[in-house]
Amino acid sequence: MDRESLAKLAARYTRRAEPVSLTPEELDFGHCKVTRVVPGVPVWAWIRFPGAAELVAGEAFGWTSRAVQVTWTDAGVRRVTWVWASAGAAAERPGTKDIFGRQDGTGR
Repeated sequence: MDRESLAKLAARYTRRAEPVSLTPEELDFGHCKVTRVVPGVPVWAWIRFPGAAELVAGEAFGWTSRAVQVTWTDAGVRRVTWVWASAGAAAERPGTKDIFGRQDGTGR
């Protein structure tokens, strides 16, 4: 990596810390049943960080009608966070409904 690329990478990590997950109140597990699968389903998801957001390739091992638990690797560290279902799309089989119930896996 050249010096400019390293500086950009350092700036990216400086402006964010830990991912921002949904709160227990937002997840509302008392009313929203969690579906669990193994192996995980490949997904693309927008992960929120303080001051930034990043589209990551990851896997969903659990979801509700409103939220998805996304697992991904960030700089060699395995991370897990819950995001709104609208923040991601399954990364498989165009032309079919994704795990979030949307057509084509487009996030719409």
